[in-house]
Amino acid sequence: MEKMLLAEMPITSSCNADTFDFKGLVFAHGRFVLDVAYSVLRNLQDAEDVAQETFFRAFRAGNLEKVEHMRAWLGRIAWRLALNRSRSRFSDKEIRSDELLRTLPSKETRADELLIRKERTILLERLLGSFPQDLRDAFLLLTVEEMNSRCAAEILGISESSVRDRLSRARKLMKAKLASLMEGCNEP
Repeated sequence: MEKMLLAEMPITSSCNADTFDFKGLVFAHGRFVLDVAYSVLRNLQDAEDVAQETFFRAFRAGNLEKVEHMRAWLGRIAWRLALNRSRSRFSDKEIRSDELLRTLPSKETRADELLIRKERTILLERLLGSFPQDLRDAFLLLTVEEMNSRCAAEILGISESSVRDRLSRARKLMKAKLASLMEGCNEP
């Protein structure tokens, strides 16, 4: 299926150009939607695909004039689409060190250093993958993406105090899991 650019989308009766400035919506919130998608996927091309799908779904929804918190609504759509894409992309996928060595770029950083960094990243992703979804979401948005609690609350559709509580619980869980790994325990 060939991708259709947002500018090429046909106008439907539920959302016409006279009643809603869709290009203005993309201009106003496009970077935010892309950032939300990238925070989950860590791949620019996939994040761009999710951002485009987000706006396509918003366009198809119609009646955009009635959406009270457009930024939060678009952020939630992007977040859920990115999580779905992430789950399907990384389900039961193992990365072997010898395969990783063959794909590493050979620039100034030594290959063994790059391998160690990549293995640490994989370990952290696995640790986060073992978190309950609600804790993982709050942790990613507030620590990795460095969003404030208000913005994260809008995306997750919960209160700011709930976001801060989830972050606190996620940090405690991360600390416990890292401590058990440091003691030689094999299960993250």
